[in-house]
Amino acid sequence: MSSHNTAISQRAAALAALTQAVYLVDAIARKGIVDAEDCKVLLESLFVDAHGGSHAVCAMYGGAAGLNTGVRRCIELLQGGSLPHAKVLLMYSGALMRLERRLAKNPAVRRRLADGMQRISNQKQYFGDAMHSNVIAAIADLYGETISHINPRIIVRGKSEYLSQTANTQRVRALLMAGLRAAHLWRKHGGGHISLLLRRKALLRELEILQHQI
Repeated sequence: MSSHNTAISQRAAALAALTQAVYLVDAIARKGIVDAEDCKVLLESLFVDAHGGSHAVCAMYGGAAGLNTGVRRCIELLQGGSLPHAKVLLMYSGALMRLERRLAKNPAVRRRLADGMQRISNQKQYFGDAMHSNVIAAIADLYGETISHINPRIIVRGKSEYLSQTANTQRVRALLMAGLRAAHLWRKHGGGHISLLLRRKALLRELEILQHQI
């Protein structure tokens, strides 16, 4: 069994977090519902300082259990299983990875994001919960003011009856922000398009190790 802190294990955890984010975005868009605990884990991760080099990605999500949904869905995707809406999930994941690479080259937007998240962090402390509607609205607004202006813009497809509701739109944007964070962690630990293709089996092994820890 490999260490939690090897590059490949870090990548696997980041990929699971990214998959969990896009899976929840798709669930809101198509069904108008989302698992509150799965959502909370991702939104809380936005307020975790990841600058410490030894900080395991998994720990940012409260351990493997917090990424249960993402781990399971990611395994299904990598195995090429018949996961419903797999193409949509892969499209959202790829778009977030591309968006994160663009963001990495845009220091001005990164500064605005950092300042905005610091302000929202104070708000979160006041309300005591990342899932408070005011905190979600603030994250969504920050996404709209910054990320929404970078191409490729992510177009979320689903039922208009759900996507026309403000609360759902805000949750989708907040989860896309969390997905962007996961995409950053993926790249930070050496993840990329080539490693996804060439190291699929190794990633699957790490995800299965994570699954056994849940």
